[in-house]
Amino acid sequence: MTLTSYRSALGVLFGASVAAVWALAAWLQPADGDLARVGGFAENDFHWQGPQAVFPHNLFHVAKDLREYDRYFDVVVLGDSFSCDQENRMFGWQNYFIARTGLSVLVLDTRRYWPQEVLAWPAFQKFPPKVFVFESVERYLFSRTGYFTRVQPAEEKPRIPAASQLPPAGGGSRLALCEEIPKPTATLDPDHVLGHLSAVVKRRIGINTLVVSLPLARSGLFSSRDDHDLLVYYDEFDKNELREPDFETLRAGIGVFRGLVESNGSTRFVLLVAPDKTSLYGPYLKDAANATANLIALAAKDPSLPLVRTDEVLAAAVASGAADIYLPNDSHWGSKGHRLVANSLADFLGYPPDNESATEGSHQHSGR
Repeated sequence: MTLTSYRSALGVLFGASVAAVWALAAWLQPADGDLARVGGFAENDFHWQGPQAVFPHNLFHVAKDLREYDRYFDVVVLGDSFSCDQENRMFGWQNYFIARTGLSVLVLDTRRYWPQEVLAWPAFQKFPPKVFVFESVERYLFSRTGYFTRVQPAEEKPRIPAASQLPPAGGGSRLALCEEIPKPTATLDPDHVLGHLSAVVKRRIGINTLVVSLPLARSGLFSSRDDHDLLVYYDEFDKNELREPDFETLRAGIGVFRGLVESNGSTRFVLLVAPDKTSLYGPYLKDAANATANLIALAAKDPSLPLVRTDEVLAAAVASGAADIYLPNDSHWGSKGHRLVANSLADFLGYPPDNESATEGSHQHSGR
């Protein structure tokens, strides 16, 4: 083979490789959902096709460092990915909550800071917020609150009045409507392609069990091309190992946590839980054995606990036929879910409904 022929063959091989990667990228793109990415499932099958309502800019900011907490905020949120990792999607629940109430909100990451660390922070001590919201995904609720039973309870204080000390609603954000159906576009992302291929291979040979697909008995729960399978993190099933003594510990731990927050006599504690997919969509699974325990309902057996019943609100929306309450390719809510949760929290705190700012029709829609 001559040098020219060799170069030509090499060029053809390279071009074919690039074309193959591009074709696979076109099938996989856009890289959007954590479940599709981690589990090795094609976005082409599980990407949402219905519009998501987004804000033109976020009304909240997630502190990257605790040192950013240096002044007064009406509400301090200590949460996980449902609160801290939604800025790029532009429809975080805090946007809807702020638009309705006008309250100032600080968001901190519970995966970086212990609750006691936040409660001992000088700004919290000097400028106590009116409300402290602890947000957690359901599958980690027991580990994140049960341990408080081993923490010295704070001295009992009178319960904080529900709404008497909250600032009045400051008026919502009025944003123009612009609907657009999502149109996934291909981009050449070799890292995503290779990462996906690795996840697919691992899933096929049984060494990637982080994400599983569960058959649904009902279609229409999601706007994705594949709407008959539910993607979930496998560790959701860990809840099924809990027993009644654990539920008692859960409720007791939440009570101690509440006491620590409200011991300053001016901050109200609220627990906001994101239901797992296997508990929320459990009634619609073909195999009922794949449904998991509803820890929110079990915690609510103690009616004194300040717990927003997100499970009931979201379940009612799913039962009504609303699609994409959770995103099909992701472990988090779609814009409808974020809006419902935000309004549930505002309702819980006693804020009157604001039909203009509380509905999705007042926000832009995106095909991102």
